[in-house]
Amino acid sequence: MQQYNYYFSNDSVPFDTITTTHEYTENHYPIVITQPDPSLKEPKYDWAKGVWIENAAESQGEKIQKLEQEIQALQAVKTKLDSIVQSQKMITMLTNEIVKKGGIQ
Repeated sequence: MQQYNYYFSNDSVPFDTITTTHEYTENHYPIVITQPDPSLKEPKYDWAKGVWIENAAESQGEKIQKLEQEIQALQAVKTKLDSIVQSQKMITMLTNEIVKKGGIQ
């Protein structure tokens, strides 16, 4: 009888290899037919996205660091945009005042 290797992944058991005589042609929770990328230190299958993800705490820490850097960059962009908006409001106010007084002479 032929043996088939598959992968088991859920919240309780993020990764395990199983062998069975039953042949699966598609994923059936919690059995995954595709092997995770060998570069993943602690693989876990993301059932919502249909992909293997890294579950190692150190990798999660790296992701958090990158996200924090992206947040800081976005906050800097927001600060610049807020400044531009304020400048545009000032220009609009000044333009309105000039128009009220009959324009530039």
